[in-house]
Amino acid sequence: MATLEKLREHVKKSQTALAEEVKKTEDASNSPEVRKLKKKVKRLSRKAGKLVYFEKMAARRKTKKKDRKSEES
Repeated sequence: MATLEKLREHVKKSQTALAEEVKKTEDASNSPEVRKLKKKVKRLSRKAGKLVYFEKMAARRKTKKKDRKSEES
């Protein structure tokens, strides 16, 4: 499984590639390459967010339920 650091590197690379492709094409909204790169950035961002969420929930699960309820109040 990819680490969070690797995913963030891939997101940055994809964003720079997307920015370059947008500069190259005159009609960026209809370009299939631009759409493909946008989807890639979005997918990688979701994947990174999912990893952060699971790490947060794993840390939360380590605490007892009673303690969690008192923290929320």
